[in-house]
Amino acid sequence: MMFVHVQPGIAENVYDRDTSAFDFIYFVFTRILGLSSVSLLSVVSGYFIVASLLKADPLSLARSKFKTLVVPLVSWNLVMLVLLVVYGLMTGKWRDMPDPTLLGWANAFFAVTDWPLDVPLWFLRDLFVCCLLSPLLYQALKRFALPTMALLVVYTLFGDDLYLLQRPQLLLFFSLGMWLRIAGTSMITVDRLSLALTVGLVAMGAIFITIRFQRVLLGELDDQLRVTLDTLLRITMAGGLWVLTGLIRHSGFASIFIRLEPYAFALFCSHAILFNFAGIIFRRFFGNYGSDLFPITFFTLPLLAVLCAVIGLQTIRRSPTLLFLLNAGHSVPPWQKTEAKEQDGQEDDRRRARA
Repeated sequence: MMFVHVQPGIAENVYDRDTSAFDFIYFVFTRILGLSSVSLLSVVSGYFIVASLLKADPLSLARSKFKTLVVPLVSWNLVMLVLLVVYGLMTGKWRDMPDPTLLGWANAFFAVTDWPLDVPLWFLRDLFVCCLLSPLLYQALKRFALPTMALLVVYTLFGDDLYLLQRPQLLLFFSLGMWLRIAGTSMITVDRLSLALTVGLVAMGAIFITIRFQRVLLGELDDQLRVTLDTLLRITMAGGLWVLTGLIRHSGFASIFIRLEPYAFALFCSHAILFNFAGIIFRRFFGNYGSDLFPITFFTLPLLAVLCAVIGLQTIRRSPTLLFLLNAGHSVPPWQKTEAKEQDGQEDDRRRARA
């Protein structure tokens, strides 16, 4: 997902170019993998919200989600605003500042009708709306599952102009996760469904790659056709990523992912801010999209974002206020302590192996 927000530094549409090896890689990482990556997260969020609904009343749930979704949404956009002001004072460039209207400022912090300053955080805004609607969705899915899902498909295809969600698809995926939980779907069945969707992902990937090689701009397609193709890609990608996470969970890389998991939320919230400003420096050395050296920027910035998220959270881990504002109130363990635990665990594994 982070690769989507590495800014190319050029005004032209990067997909409307002759396809070199890097153009193909860029398309796969950004348009196929990156833009589709939040679909599984949406399904999982819907799956787990059911347990919350059974334990808390709607008002308590709304208060809880306000703290963990809206507070970071506003806080990180405020960080972005401060940095934009500092950058403007240093360079005299103010083009990324919010429109000087009430709606402009509302969008900047809450993404009411347009993207916020920290663009990826539209997801927090949309997820909060889904959580507010979850009690209604729960009752509808429990009593009229198929008609409800059909109505959500219609909303996905035609709901762009309603401003309920920035991405209408998210409500469909969120509700799909709720439906799986309400129906008591076993993990074995989920795994089988995911494998079937992975087969479909191969077909959807082939379609999108063909579109890229033919230099067909998705924005120029009929709206409903574009949304249908995009939704099919995202739902099959959810299945593919579920299969991939299962493979990772049973691989030698599992410990690395588990160790970095506490930093995922801050990484999600902060990476686009880092890319916005660090990208200016990187592009001066390695050029814009189309330069032979731009791949260095493309692959280095996400790694730098992970490093900064770890350092940043370790720096503020003793401040409950900053953790509340920037990390949904969640702390992280000391890095060295985590490393020591891993070493102890590896030593235990070696002892058991010798025994």
